Amino acid sequence: MKKRLTNPLFIAAAVGLAYQVLEKYGVAPDFGMWQIGVDIVTYALIGTGVYSTFKKPEKAE
Repeated sequence: MKKRLTNPLFIAAAVGLAYQVLEKYGVAPDFGMWQIGVDIVTYALIGTGVYSTFKKPEKAE
């Protein structure tokens, strides 16, 4: 499941579907605001993935 969520094509498909559904019911924000929100969420997912690859530093005592 984690691999699927990080696949760019899956993210694009999910975002496109969500926007179309919101637009159908008339509650979609303008496309610029939508794109900013998508970018923030995507960058957060990428950052979390990159951060999780680092090892915790050992405490020097």
